[in-house]
Amino acid sequence: MSLAELAIKKALSKGATEAEIYVQRRKTVQVEFAEEIESFKTIESLGMALMVALGKKIAMYSTSVLDEDEVSEAAERAVKIARVSKEDPHWRHVNRKFGRASAEGYYDEKLKDLEYEEIIETLTSVVKWMKDYDRRVVPTRGILSISTSKILIANSYGDECERKETNIAVWVRAKAEEADMKGTGTEHQESRFWKGINFQDLALRTAEKAVKFLRAKPMPGGKLPVIIRNQVFADILGVILSGPINADWVQKGRSPLSNKLGSQIALDNVTIFDDGTMGGGWRTRPFDDEGHPTQRTAIIEKGILKSYLYDTYTALKEGLESTGNAFRRRYWMPPQPSPSNLILKPRRASPEEMIRETRKGIYIEGTIGEWLSNPVSGNINATVTHGYLVENGEIKKPVKGVIISGNFYELLKGGIEIIGEDLRNSGGNYSPTVKIAELTIAGK
Repeated sequence: MSLAELAIKKALSKGATEAEIYVQRRKTVQVEFAEEIESFKTIESLGMALMVALGKKIAMYSTSVLDEDEVSEAAERAVKIARVSKEDPHWRHVNRKFGRASAEGYYDEKLKDLEYEEIIETLTSVVKWMKDYDRRVVPTRGILSISTSKILIANSYGDECERKETNIAVWVRAKAEEADMKGTGTEHQESRFWKGINFQDLALRTAEKAVKFLRAKPMPGGKLPVIIRNQVFADILGVILSGPINADWVQKGRSPLSNKLGSQIALDNVTIFDDGTMGGGWRTRPFDDEGHPTQRTAIIEKGILKSYLYDTYTALKEGLESTGNAFRRRYWMPPQPSPSNLILKPRRASPEEMIRETRKGIYIEGTIGEWLSNPVSGNINATVTHGYLVENGEIKKPVKGVIISGNFYELLKGGIEIIGEDLRNSGGNYSPTVKIAELTIAGK
């Protein structure tokens, strides 16, 4: 804090009319493993980014060396850069509404003090559980990442705030072989808490997939009802919607949702919201990366587009207030609007009910390539790595290697037939299992 105050005072003394500082300390433990531990890394970083304004001239300068001399020099350089910068006609001021929302479940004291021996013991058990499930199963790759971070934000108006966060993510892949047949399985989980990861379930589901998909084959193409597992649809939701609901995209004319506020863009069974205060959410926090309190924001409510997501800059361009969605991808980058926890509101159906109501279709457990879908056009393309043919309300043979395609915005308007109750996350995106009335299947 003393160095942050020094940077701000120095910038003001050199002629800045405003200044804002962001300081981040982070420790990341990353473990890679297969049948045994292959690497164990600990990475620590500390960095500061200073934003200054001279009227409407804006500049940023960052450094990873935090001592008085370096911080003072950073402030001088930031002001010098601002002096020769072009004016930004849309600039108003830095965030002036500092505060803390009522958010819980974003810091785990145990992760900070977690012993390396416990990590190794846990991952060794994961490998054992997979091997014990079936002698044909071989773990091929796993990644565990644990991060602990501390954030400080302050500005020239005397506002300041601090927060601590923890995140843990684990991803596992295994294979099974028998004669000339091969099957693979992958699973992942993300949580804020060490106890939020069910390592045994992760291991067993991965092994089960590898065995069940030994005999998986492509299926004939056509247009069929498709049931998409919760985590898979969460990925699609994030890929397609994160950009178009970003106010920066809207203001620059990049979003297909521009000029549609108040319009019916989805069926009335569709409600999507962003919630930075969600208990235990992957990106839950009491304030955003400008110090503005986070909140729950309705994006689509009963099919009607209600709001975009704003940081201070984009909000002031429209005379609005930030929704508390300023994010910095790295400490040296300027904030941009981005979802906190993007959530498709669950309803009451179970995946089993969806399957029972399907005469012929496909249930999708896993895909690759969905990240190449187009958020502007809404076109979805993904290769099914793990799926099941559904016939007469029952799961039948495993399917792989087919491609699904459709248009997300058209699905919103009439294609999402059933929304499930089993909400799960993939990173900061949350969805239940959904049943799509019809998608194109490119098969054998």
